Amino acid sequence: MMTIGVRTGDGVDLVLYRMDPVARTATPAASVLLVHGAFSSHTVWLRGGTDNTGLARYLSASGCDVWLADWRTHGAAAREPRPHTWHFENTITHDAPALVDYVRTATGGAPPVWVGHSVGGAIGLAHLARDPEALAAVVTLGTPGPVMGPLRRLLALGTIAMCRTLPRFPARALRMGSEDEAALVLAEWMTWNARGEWRGTDGFDYFAALRESRTPVLAVAGEGDRLFAPAAACRTLAQRAGSTPAIFSVVGPGLDHSGLLLDARADQECWPLLSHWIAALPAPDGWPARTGS
Repeated sequence: MMTIGVRTGDGVDLVLYRMDPVARTATPAASVLLVHGAFSSHTVWLRGGTDNTGLARYLSASGCDVWLADWRTHGAAAREPRPHTWHFENTITHDAPALVDYVRTATGGAPPVWVGHSVGGAIGLAHLARDPEALAAVVTLGTPGPVMGPLRRLLALGTIAMCRTLPRFPARALRMGSEDEAALVLAEWMTWNARGEWRGTDGFDYFAALRESRTPVLAVAGEGDRLFAPAAACRTLAQRAGSTPAIFSVVGPGLDHSGLLLDARADQECWPLLSHWIAALPAPDGWPARTGS
């Protein structure tokens, strides 16, 4: 992979990785930006390392120009200078534009397809809400809307309380992922969902803006995801994702939240859906002609 440093408008250093072509015999028809969720980094798209069977390699082999991101506090990107410095909306108003703008410039100005896992999908939709022309399409994998049953609400409130007192959320110690999380970033994301709305500190109503969007959206839920992003919560988000109804699909059986990317069965039960949907997208201005792969 090629590694590229990207600086945000507020001076934070992020990292992009560009996949080398795999078995590609034609110009790629789409650029795809893969954005990880909480407690992880770009390596989740490589099944935790350099595994050639990860989703990044799968999409590259299908003919896409694949980019992977590390947003602030993850992977090789910058960490907070002090605890509780950065906010969740920094990822939307600074990280997302910097990453998307770089990919657009590097690929001739065409908007990329944003593929986000968990909160990575939420960042993509929120960026689209603020900049309706920024993306060719959005795919969310295990990204829930703000609908919570008693257990999920209790866990969210507990997470918020923990994050208010700790400098970082201890995901590794709790065996929730490979990376600890910036406490305030996670607390604010949990707050958005606990209060049942996505509203910015400036009063911007993300769902109201998304309802006007005509950008294609594919929302995918894992049949085995009972806690982090149950199918009902993902369906609720899909219903708010644009004036053109989002495509919603539950995949499995047995794929849970991380399994959408890491389970060996995802190759057959999830990833072909993404590949075929992306291939069928109408080409926006700037995408190369589809000449096969």
